[in-house]
Amino acid sequence: MTRAPLLLLGLSTSCAAAYLASVAAPRASLNRLPEARPSVSIFGRDATCLAVGAAFPSPPPLRTAQPPAATTSPTAPELYERAVLLQQMRRRDESLRTFERLAELTPGDGRVWMRMMTLHKLERRWGRAEATLRRGIEALPQNALLRQALGDLCRERQRWDEARAHFAQAARLDPQLRSVYDSWGRMEASLGRHTFAAELLQRGLELEPTARTYHALGVREGNISEARELFVRGVSHQLRRLRPGDNAAAEAVVPLVHAWAVCEWKHGAAADARALFRRAELLAPSPCAWVFLWRARFEASCGEAGSHHLARHYYARAVNAAPFDPMIWRLWAELEAAHGDAPRAALYSKRSQEGHPQLSG
Repeated sequence: MTRAPLLLLGLSTSCAAAYLASVAAPRASLNRLPEARPSVSIFGRDATCLAVGAAFPSPPPLRTAQPPAATTSPTAPELYERAVLLQQMRRRDESLRTFERLAELTPGDGRVWMRMMTLHKLERRWGRAEATLRRGIEALPQNALLRQALGDLCRERQRWDEARAHFAQAARLDPQLRSVYDSWGRMEASLGRHTFAAELLQRGLELEPTARTYHALGVREGNISEARELFVRGVSHQLRRLRPGDNAAAEAVVPLVHAWAVCEWKHGAAADARALFRRAELLAPSPCAWVFLWRARFEASCGEAGSHHLARHYYARAVNAAPFDPMIWRLWAELEAAHGDAPRAALYSKRSQEGHPQLSG
């Protein structure tokens, strides 16, 4: 190669001369050259090597990136975080194995036993869920939440006497545990023991007034005046706590206002019911299909002038919020059939049977 082409590559005269000299020099002399420091490469080659006359070095072999080797075992908080993440990813078996490891390391952490129980329940492994709770109670005999969870599990399996005994034990362990009075009260109400249920739910209200407990107590009050008083107290309490942008608090109070509306509807106070249904719609932080559906059913039952059109309006809002809910389409079809609109009834009935497009075919 002559000097001119090397100059075209952007090399100086002295650098080009050094390169030509290196080509003519014996190969042995190259081994005596000092190691050059890396510098900015030109056309993929080391410019410093060119300047000192070294041969073009071969690029180092590529190395596959490997995660750093673990030098220590993960801590309990790190294991818990990993197990929760696996649970959220629905990798339940891996999550369960990690929680089992945690249960051996930290048997005094009640959260671990509760998570394991939940994973077993999600897979409908009722026996394992119960065995897990009993292991947790053995490790933490004073943990009221674990005892309540065992009561809830027995209630779900309709083992009423066992559930009642566990709820009572949980209340003795922690008399300030509001959730146990809610669970216990709802169970007793479902079994027809309304007076005792009201006492339990009232106890829960005294500890912590929540929309859920007001709802449970209000809908079970046979006396409309007493039920209305409870709803007024509950809604007022929840609205005082409501802050702009607090969607969680708004979502909690919507079922309470809705239950009040249904209560007024069932007792013939249509105007009050309509106002409360409207209030529930406005409180919901986002369009709520079930609220619209109940409003549609209410309007369809009223028989007032224009109520049919209002019912149709709210069925339309409901399907806009939940377009693949077959029950909404079916009820809307029944409304149209009752008012003699056979084509609409047939169309909506067909849509109720189509299902979600991603789940069909």
